[in-house]
This record gives sequence, C-alpha cells and structure tokens, in this order.
Amino acid sequence: MDIEVIDIGLTDYRECIEFMKKIHIDASNKRERNYLILCQHYDVYTVGFNEKREFPVETIKTDRGGSIVFHTPGQQIFYFVFAVKSPRIFYRKIIDSFYKPLRQLDNRIVYLPKIPGFYIDNRKLGFLGFRYKNGYSLHGVAINHNVNLEKFNVINPCGLEGYKATSLKEEGIDIDIQDLKSNIVRSIKENFK
Repeated sequence: MDIEVIDIGLTDYRECIEFMKKIHIDASNKRERNYLILCQHYDVYTVGFNEKREFPVETIKTDRGGSIVFHTPGQQIFYFVFAVKSPRIFYRKIIDSFYKPLRQLDNRIVYLPKIPGFYIDNRKLGFLGFRYKNGYSLHGVAINHNVNLEKFNVINPCGLEGYKATSLKEEGIDIDIQDLKSNIVRSIKENFK
C-alpha cells in the first residue's frame, strides 16, 4: 500500500490530533493508502488513556497508549495512520524502521522492549505510543533531536523512575533535522513495502 507523507511542521497538539483523526476516518473508509504525518508541537505534556498517576504539570489526556510525554519544538514526530492487520507485526516494523537509522547515527542507541523506547544508557531519546481502530493505527513515534531538556526533565519520561530525557544534540550526535526525517522516512518506506 502506498504511503503518503504529509509534513505539517510546527503545530498545536490538539489541532494536529484532530487532523490525524480526520485522516484516519478517511483512510479507514477508503482503505487505499497509508498516511505518515510529520510534525513538531508547541510545548505540551500528554498522557496515555490508561495512565492513572498524577503529575506535577498540566497534562492533556490522549487516546494513545503509554504514560506521560513532553512534546516541544525540536522533537520530530512521526504519526502513523497505517492499515494494520496484526498489531504485533506492525509494531515490529515500526521498531525496525527507527532502529536501523538511529543505530547508524550512534551504536549506543538501543530499543528496550520492557520499557518501550529508544535509549542511550538510562537516557530516553525516542518515545512510542499507538492506538488501533477500524483496522488502522493512530499516533506514533517521537525522536528528540534538539529539545529543551530542562522542561523535559520536570517529569520522568514515560513515568520511569531512574530515567531522564536526552536528545541527539545532547548526546553529541550531529545530524540536521531534515536529514533525520529523510533517513527515517526512507527506512519506513522500506519496511512497509
């Protein structure tokens, strides 16, 4: 199935989620293609629908899985509105799509399945949260390129004790954000042929 890439740049979180949901309705009705939405968000803390804990910041409750995440300019987001027959196979393809290009940047980057995300030691670099509805996915993956870590580390990323957020820039990994997007989009297209 073809993948249509839509890059909407820096955008309000709520507006973007509404946009994603409209595309999801259209995609799940027509079943003609997959959509990959690229964006960044203004500062916002979001929490997954099954998170029951309270946090020291104002949050927006979402319909994705996962715990608390901070979205901010400099964090590249990849929202997937993809046809999904098997969530397990889909998720494996997602991990593969990000793992290879991230490891090519720095072989310290690993994916930890028990606390889903991309890490360097105890520092979280990449965040994942999905939902499946009507045979299509919603939400996606966020990679910290060059973010305000002070605001990020007001919380434990994804509510994990002993972990903190990091970014490619903070780890000394030098890549332009456009090149990061291109590399990951290319990898996604290869994995979802």
